Amino acid sequence: MGIAYFEDIELGEKESVGNYAVTKEDIIEFARKYDPLPIHLDEEAAKASPHGGLIASACLTMSLSALLLNQRSKKIAIIAGGGWDDVRFPTPVRPGDTLSVDLECVERRESKSKPDRGVVRYKIRMKNQVDEAVLTYKTTIVVSRWHDC
Repeated sequence: MGIAYFEDIELGEKESVGNYAVTKEDIIEFARKYDPLPIHLDEEAAKASPHGGLIASACLTMSLSALLLNQRSKKIAIIAGGGWDDVRFPTPVRPGDTLSVDLECVERRESKSKPDRGVVRYKIRMKNQVDEAVLTYKTTIVVSRWHDC
């Protein structure tokens, strides 16, 4: 599929994307560089924590959602991100989890100030292999409108 413009996005449309198998190395490598807490780096310390084992940084979890969303069959003509709201991490991501993302368009409107674009809002749910939500949020993006070149 080619590029999808604002006019191509339908309110209520849903899609499921990706499969990413999280490794212990993914968790430790990311944490070593960006979020060096013992629950992300040290298996023994993580076992002694309330989590009972190594867990992924919330920042890694968000990054993996972006990676999976970029695997969508519909490539959106994004101008800019508008923000994330209601971000929640209900279940930790662990080594061996396989993640996928479900998304639903919950709002779309024409820009009030710029006629060459629209604003689209998606509800995102990232889940593990047993359908437990590991991340939920809403994201707003600014999308180019189709125009005659």
